[in-house]
Amino acid sequence: MAEQGVVMRSLIFCDQSFAAVPVADCDLVQYQTCLAAFGHVTVLTSVSQVEQQLHQQTFDTLLVLTETLHSQIQGLIQRTLTSKPMVIVVNAKTWQQAALTDLLDCGRITFIPDMLTVNRLTSVISLAQARFNAASKTLAEFKKLDDEIRSIKLLSQAKLIVMQQGFDEAKAHHIIQQQAMQKGLSVAQMSAQIIAVVSKQNTSLAVDTLAVNNDGAPHFGAIIPKADILSSQHKGC
Repeated sequence: MAEQGVVMRSLIFCDQSFAAVPVADCDLVQYQTCLAAFGHVTVLTSVSQVEQQLHQQTFDTLLVLTETLHSQIQGLIQRTLTSKPMVIVVNAKTWQQAALTDLLDCGRITFIPDMLTVNRLTSVISLAQARFNAASKTLAEFKKLDDEIRSIKLLSQAKLIVMQQGFDEAKAHHIIQQQAMQKGLSVAQMSAQIIAVVSKQNTSLAVDTLAVNNDGAPHFGAIIPKADILSSQHKGC
């Protein structure tokens, strides 16, 4: 649960279908009381209310209680993970397996089938926090790796453009690095600018003959006219 001295803000979404089937040890008031021991708790009963509240405030944990994990709730969870990632625990009694698999694919959601008794809630939230932190770390590492691969591709494409103006690969690399430093950009950002300028020139010259990849950047074999974007480098730079 929350670290000592840190207040946890929890949001409970209790779908009306869940509230309509009261069960001993699975009562909304008991859930609320349990989480209130760790901080502020807000209880809402509709998807629209939850989305509005999430837009206005920041929460640490979202507990979803529903009889059936239907499409509206799935959409709410997916939008929440995209806009305001947080620890999410979902308790449902019925669900579609394919939809549930898609929902759990990111690894940041903890799903509890059937009944979630109050005496398990604290340990479930702790588990969900651990899962969320581990999955978020993994996703961040994947993103970092993806960004590095993208940067390498952009630099390779930009070097090709510069080399077609008469420079060897080492000099082309140096030119791009130098211009990136002068403009306060990363090498990847500078490479993207070079590619964008040449792509725009190529589009105005011959839209049908320019070979591009999915990012709209020239690749090997593309028709690339000699650009004047690096002409200053011929002056001994």
